[in-house]
Amino acid sequence: MDLKTIMKMKRRLIGLTILPILAIAISACDNYDNYDGHVGPRQDLTPPPVPTGVTTVTMDQKVLVEWNAVVMDPSYDDLAGYKVYRCLDDEHFGLIATVESNITSYLDEGLDNGTTYYYAVSSFDFDGNLSDLSTDNAFDTPRPEGSVTLYSSDDVNYDDLSGFDFSREIRLRWDDPQTNFYIYFDNSPGVGEFFIYVPSGSRIQDMGYTQDFDEITYAPDNGWSSQGYFEVINGHTYVIKTSDNHYAKVRAVGFSPTPSNNVLFDWGYQVDPGNRELKIAPISGKISTQVNVGTF
Repeated sequence: MDLKTIMKMKRRLIGLTILPILAIAISACDNYDNYDGHVGPRQDLTPPPVPTGVTTVTMDQKVLVEWNAVVMDPSYDDLAGYKVYRCLDDEHFGLIATVESNITSYLDEGLDNGTTYYYAVSSFDFDGNLSDLSTDNAFDTPRPEGSVTLYSSDDVNYDDLSGFDFSREIRLRWDDPQTNFYIYFDNSPGVGEFFIYVPSGSRIQDMGYTQDFDEITYAPDNGWSSQGYFEVINGHTYVIKTSDNHYAKVRAVGFSPTPSNNVLFDWGYQVDPGNRELKIAPISGKISTQVNVGTF
């Protein structure tokens, strides 16, 4: 075998040796040293965005927590879901629920009326990356609610059912010292209207027509009636401040002339005195980015 042929064979062997080495090097470009020092496929270490717009709806022994859906890059949407947290001090949050990515609300049940709860939400992806907690001041105080039918105080046969005591959830006579509000039907010629009254020392305000009971979210600071009464209009919500510093609301939802003139009200009462959420200020001093966060 001549020298020229030998040199060609050597060059061919060198080329065959280099090709596998290049393939390994190219493959290595798709790997990196993980945090534990092992080489492997790249890991996603970036959490999804922090959820925003966390709000609450106050109910009877429960709170509905809602938030805005996290917006992801369509080219890489690995959002797996959300985690909901709750605490009593606005600092030490504990996990209470995990929901899927297509859910943006959670109903927290079995709570104590009159106790203020704070809420936060985080998002997580399929690699287990967890975002920081939301920064919205989402806090709420559940309170009792219900419905009651009251009769006109001018009917001697039904005047013992003309008033209502929020704290005991019972009907009373209109002039009972424990009555928080009562109704009267004015059947004078040209009138024929119901009126809602509060006793001396209490306050009332007509908040106007509302689509539903949960539309009024916060007791007002001013605008109270100087006369202590308003005409009852179907669909109107009235906020009441009792003489012992509790806030409540009632919404007229129906009228009937039988068996005597009466009005059906939905009602809610905040058992936490002075709470206008109706709400109290969060102890952490964080500034809320929301308006009327809770619903009373």
